[in-house]
Amino acid sequence: MEYVTEYYTVKDTKIRLLKGGSGAPLLFLHGANGAGDWLPILKTLSQDYTVYYPDHPGYGESDTHPKIDSVQDLAFFYLDVMDHLDIDKAVVMGSSLGGWLAVEMALIAPEKIDKLILIDAAGIRIENVKIPDIFVMSPQQVYNILFHSEEAKNDYASKNINSPDLENIVLRNRIATSHLAWNPYFHNPKILDRIHRLKMPILVVWGAEDKFFPVAYGERYHELISHSALQIIKDAGHFPHIEQPEQFWNSIKYFLAEEEAAHEVL
Repeated sequence: MEYVTEYYTVKDTKIRLLKGGSGAPLLFLHGANGAGDWLPILKTLSQDYTVYYPDHPGYGESDTHPKIDSVQDLAFFYLDVMDHLDIDKAVVMGSSLGGWLAVEMALIAPEKIDKLILIDAAGIRIENVKIPDIFVMSPQQVYNILFHSEEAKNDYASKNINSPDLENIVLRNRIATSHLAWNPYFHNPKILDRIHRLKMPILVVWGAEDKFFPVAYGERYHELISHSALQIIKDAGHFPHIEQPEQFWNSIKYFLAEEEAAHEVL
Protein backbone atom coordinates (compact mmCIF):
# COMPACT_ATOMS: atom_id res chain seq x y z
CA MET A 1 0.00 0.00 0.00
CA GLU A 2 1.48 3.31 -1.09
CA TYR A 3 1.42 6.41 1.07
CA VAL A 4 0.59 9.90 -0.09
CA THR A 5 2.16 13.02 1.39
CA GLU A 6 -0.32 15.61 2.56
CA TYR A 7 0.08 18.98 4.25
CA TYR A 8 -2.40 20.44 6.71
CA THR A 9 -2.47 23.71 8.59
CA VAL A 10 -3.70 23.28 12.16
CA LYS A 11 -3.54 26.12 14.70
CA ASP A 12 -1.59 28.19 12.16
CA THR A 13 1.04 25.44 11.89
CA LYS A 14 1.69 23.51 8.68
CA ILE A 15 2.41 19.84 9.26
CA ARG A 16 3.51 17.14 6.86
CA LEU A 17 1.59 13.90 7.09
CA LEU A 18 1.88 10.57 5.29
CA LYS A 19 -1.41 8.77 4.81
CA GLY A 20 -2.15 5.33 3.47
CA GLY A 21 -4.48 2.38 3.64
CA SER A 22 -8.13 1.91 4.41
CA GLY A 23 -10.12 0.96 7.46
CA ALA A 24 -10.26 2.29 11.00
CA PRO A 25 -7.84 5.16 11.70
CA LEU A 26 -4.42 4.52 13.24
CA LEU A 27 -2.26 7.47 14.28
CA PHE A 28 1.48 6.81 14.55
CA LEU A 29 3.58 9.18 16.68
CA HIS A 30 7.33 9.12 16.10
CA GLY A 31 10.10 9.60 18.63
CA ALA A 32 12.90 12.11 19.09
CA ASN A 33 14.76 10.84 16.03
CA GLY A 34 11.90 11.86 13.74
CA ALA A 35 9.81 9.80 11.36
CA GLY A 36 12.68 7.35 10.80
CA ASP A 37 12.37 3.81 9.50
CA TRP A 38 8.76 3.00 10.32
CA LEU A 39 7.32 2.76 6.81
CA PRO A 40 7.70 -1.04 6.38
CA ILE A 41 5.65 -1.70 9.53
CA LEU A 42 3.14 1.03 8.76
CA LYS A 43 2.67 -0.19 5.18
CA THR A 44 1.74 -3.59 6.59
CA LEU A 45 -0.68 -1.98 9.05
CA SER A 46 -2.27 -0.04 6.20
CA GLN A 47 -3.72 -3.29 4.87
CA ASP A 48 -6.26 -3.08 7.69
CA TYR A 49 -6.10 0.55 8.86
CA THR A 50 -6.02 4.06 7.49
CA VAL A 51 -2.62 5.07 8.84
CA TYR A 52 -1.74 8.68 9.62
CA TYR A 53 1.99 9.32 10.02
CA PRO A 54 2.82 12.99 10.78
CA ASP A 55 6.04 14.85 11.41
CA HIS A 56 5.62 16.58 14.77
CA PRO A 57 5.74 20.39 14.72
CA GLY A 58 9.42 21.36 14.58
CA TYR A 59 10.47 17.97 13.15
CA GLY A 60 11.09 16.83 9.60
CA GLU A 61 9.10 18.96 7.16
CA SER A 62 6.57 20.33 9.66
CA ASP A 63 6.67 23.94 10.81
CA THR A 64 7.59 24.88 14.35
CA HIS A 65 4.73 25.93 16.60
CA PRO A 66 6.01 28.74 18.88
CA LYS A 67 3.60 27.93 21.72
CA ILE A 68 4.34 24.21 21.97
CA ASP A 69 7.05 23.73 24.58
CA SER A 70 5.96 20.55 26.35
CA VAL A 71 4.73 17.09 25.41
CA GLN A 72 1.39 17.89 26.99
CA ASP A 73 1.09 20.94 24.70
CA LEU A 74 1.84 18.64 21.78
CA ALA A 75 -0.86 16.22 22.96
CA PHE A 76 -3.48 18.96 22.84
CA PHE A 77 -2.21 19.90 19.37
CA TYR A 78 -2.68 16.35 18.07
CA LEU A 79 -6.18 16.19 19.47
CA ASP A 80 -6.84 19.30 17.36
CA VAL A 81 -5.26 17.49 14.40
CA MET A 82 -7.63 14.57 14.91
CA ASP A 83 -10.58 16.97 14.92
CA HIS A 84 -9.23 18.67 11.79
CA LEU A 85 -9.06 15.29 10.03
CA ASP A 86 -12.54 14.29 11.30
CA ILE A 87 -11.09 11.38 13.28
CA ASP A 88 -13.48 10.64 16.13
CA LYS A 89 -11.43 7.78 17.57
CA ALA A 90 -8.19 6.07 16.61
CA VAL A 91 -5.68 3.44 17.53
CA VAL A 92 -2.70 5.49 18.70
CA MET A 93 0.77 3.97 18.43
CA GLY A 94 3.81 5.82 19.74
CA SER A 95 7.53 5.14 19.88
CA SER A 96 9.84 6.61 22.53
CA LEU A 97 8.90 10.30 22.84
CA GLY A 98 5.84 9.43 20.75
CA GLY A 99 4.81 6.84 23.33
CA TRP A 100 4.89 9.50 26.03
CA LEU A 101 2.86 11.75 23.73
CA ALA A 102 0.31 8.97 23.22
CA VAL A 103 -0.09 8.57 26.99
CA GLU A 104 -0.67 12.31 27.43
CA MET A 105 -3.32 12.27 24.68
CA ALA A 106 -5.07 9.31 26.30
CA LEU A 107 -5.11 11.02 29.69
CA ILE A 108 -6.57 14.23 28.25
CA ALA A 109 -9.18 12.68 25.95
CA PRO A 110 -9.58 8.92 26.56
CA GLU A 111 -12.75 8.90 24.46
CA LYS A 112 -10.59 9.64 21.39
CA ILE A 113 -8.32 6.62 21.87
CA ASP A 114 -9.50 3.19 20.75
CA LYS A 115 -6.34 1.28 21.63
CA LEU A 116 -2.89 2.38 22.77
CA ILE A 117 0.45 0.86 21.71
CA LEU A 118 3.52 2.10 23.61
CA ILE A 119 6.91 1.19 22.15
CA ASP A 120 9.97 1.79 24.36
CA ALA A 121 8.08 4.83 25.62
CA ALA A 122 9.40 7.83 27.50
CA GLY A 123 7.19 9.66 30.00
CA ILE A 124 7.96 8.14 33.40
CA ARG A 125 11.02 8.05 35.62
CA ILE A 126 12.42 5.30 37.84
CA GLU A 127 14.67 6.86 40.43
CA ASN A 128 17.39 4.20 40.45
CA VAL A 129 17.35 3.47 36.69
CA LYS A 130 19.19 6.21 34.83
CA ILE A 131 18.38 7.50 31.36
CA PRO A 132 21.43 8.64 29.32
CA ASP A 133 21.61 12.34 28.48
CA ILE A 134 21.45 12.34 24.68
CA PHE A 135 21.81 16.12 24.51
CA VAL A 136 25.49 15.92 25.47
CA MET A 137 26.26 12.99 23.15
CA SER A 138 27.65 12.90 19.64
CA PRO A 139 25.47 11.21 16.98
CA GLN A 140 27.69 8.12 17.15
CA GLN A 141 27.27 7.90 20.93
CA VAL A 142 23.52 8.18 20.52
CA TYR A 143 23.50 5.33 17.99
CA ASN A 144 25.45 3.22 20.50
CA ILE A 145 22.61 3.43 23.03
CA LEU A 146 19.81 3.02 20.51
CA PHE A 147 20.89 -0.30 19.02
CA HIS A 148 21.81 -3.70 20.38
CA SER A 149 23.50 -5.17 17.31
CA GLU A 150 26.56 -3.64 15.65
CA GLU A 151 25.09 -4.37 12.22
CA ALA A 152 21.91 -2.39 12.88
CA LYS A 153 23.83 0.45 14.50
CA ASN A 154 26.33 0.76 11.66
CA ASP A 155 23.64 0.57 8.99
CA TYR A 156 21.54 3.27 10.66
CA ALA A 157 24.56 5.49 11.31
CA SER A 158 25.82 5.25 7.73
CA LYS A 159 22.47 6.38 6.37
CA ASN A 160 22.52 9.48 8.59
CA ILE A 161 26.19 10.42 8.78
CA ASN A 162 26.79 10.21 5.03
CA SER A 163 23.82 12.42 4.13
CA PRO A 164 24.09 16.20 4.72
CA ASP A 165 20.32 16.56 4.31
CA LEU A 166 19.65 13.90 6.92
CA GLU A 167 22.25 15.44 9.23
CA ASN A 168 20.35 18.73 9.07
CA ILE A 169 17.07 16.96 9.83
CA VAL A 170 18.67 15.13 12.78
CA LEU A 171 19.95 18.45 14.14
CA ARG A 172 16.53 20.06 13.74
CA ASN A 173 14.87 17.10 15.45
CA ARG A 174 17.29 17.33 18.36
CA ILE A 175 16.55 21.04 18.83
CA ALA A 176 12.81 20.33 18.77
CA THR A 177 13.23 17.53 21.30
CA SER A 178 15.17 19.78 23.67
CA HIS A 179 12.18 22.15 23.78
CA LEU A 180 9.83 19.29 24.67
CA ALA A 181 11.84 17.00 26.90
CA TRP A 182 14.80 18.83 28.44
CA ASN A 183 13.36 19.66 31.87
CA PRO A 184 12.06 17.46 33.34
CA TYR A 185 14.19 15.12 31.29
CA PHE A 186 12.00 12.86 29.11
CA HIS A 187 9.22 12.46 31.66
CA ASN A 188 6.23 14.10 33.30
CA PRO A 189 6.16 13.31 37.03
CA LYS A 190 2.39 13.83 37.10
CA ILE A 191 1.79 10.81 34.87
CA LEU A 192 2.40 8.45 37.80
CA ASP A 193 -0.65 9.85 39.62
CA ARG A 194 -2.88 9.82 36.54
CA ILE A 195 -2.06 6.77 34.46
CA HIS A 196 -4.34 4.45 36.44
CA ARG A 197 -7.25 6.24 34.76
CA LEU A 198 -6.46 4.69 31.37
CA LYS A 199 -9.00 1.97 30.62
CA MET A 200 -8.60 1.34 26.88
CA PRO A 201 -6.71 -1.77 25.65
CA ILE A 202 -2.98 -1.09 25.93
CA LEU A 203 0.07 -2.94 24.63
CA VAL A 204 3.53 -2.16 25.97
CA VAL A 205 6.35 -3.32 23.65
CA TRP A 206 10.01 -3.09 24.68
CA GLY A 207 13.41 -4.07 23.37
CA ALA A 208 15.03 -6.27 26.01
CA GLU A 209 18.43 -4.64 25.40
CA ASP A 210 17.26 -1.00 25.26
CA LYS A 211 20.08 1.15 26.68
CA PHE A 212 18.16 4.43 26.37
CA PHE A 213 15.03 3.47 28.31
CA PRO A 214 15.98 0.15 29.93
CA VAL A 215 13.44 -2.65 30.03
CA ALA A 216 12.66 -1.78 33.67
CA TYR A 217 10.69 1.14 32.25
CA GLY A 218 8.54 -1.18 30.16
CA GLU A 219 7.92 -3.35 33.20
CA ARG A 220 7.02 -0.26 35.22
CA TYR A 221 4.51 0.89 32.61
CA HIS A 222 2.99 -2.59 32.72
CA GLU A 223 2.73 -2.43 36.52
CA LEU A 224 1.15 1.03 36.44
CA ILE A 225 -1.44 -0.06 33.85
CA SER A 226 -2.67 -3.28 35.40
CA HIS A 227 -4.73 -4.43 32.41
CA SER A 228 -1.98 -3.80 29.85
CA ALA A 229 -0.21 -6.49 27.86
CA LEU A 230 3.60 -6.51 27.92
CA GLN A 231 5.76 -7.88 25.11
CA ILE A 232 9.54 -7.85 25.56
CA ILE A 233 11.47 -8.37 22.32
CA LYS A 234 14.70 -10.33 22.75
CA ASP A 235 17.94 -9.17 21.10
CA ALA A 236 16.54 -5.70 20.38
CA GLY A 237 17.42 -2.24 21.62
CA HIS A 238 15.40 0.97 21.51
CA PHE A 239 14.13 0.23 17.98
CA PRO A 240 12.79 -3.33 18.06
CA HIS A 241 11.01 -2.75 14.74
CA ILE A 242 14.44 -2.44 13.09
CA GLU A 243 16.40 -5.14 14.91
CA GLN A 244 13.66 -7.76 15.26
CA PRO A 245 10.97 -6.77 12.74
CA GLU A 246 9.23 -10.15 12.62
CA GLN A 247 8.90 -10.49 16.40
CA PHE A 248 7.83 -6.88 16.66
CA TRP A 249 5.19 -7.20 13.95
CA ASN A 250 3.82 -10.41 15.44
CA SER A 251 3.34 -8.64 18.79
CA ILE A 252 1.44 -5.77 17.19
CA LYS A 253 -0.62 -8.02 14.92
CA TYR A 254 -1.62 -10.37 17.73
CA PHE A 255 -2.66 -7.51 20.03
CA LEU A 256 -4.77 -5.78 17.40
CA ALA A 257 -6.39 -9.02 16.23
CA GLU A 258 -7.11 -10.19 19.78
CA GLU A 259 -8.70 -6.90 20.77
CA GLU A 260 -10.75 -6.79 17.57
CA ALA A 261 -12.03 -10.31 18.24
CA ALA A 262 -12.93 -9.39 21.82
CA HIS A 263 -14.82 -6.35 20.54
CA GLU A 264 -16.78 -8.49 18.08
CA VAL A 265 -17.73 -10.95 20.84
CA LEU A 266 -19.00 -8.12 23.01
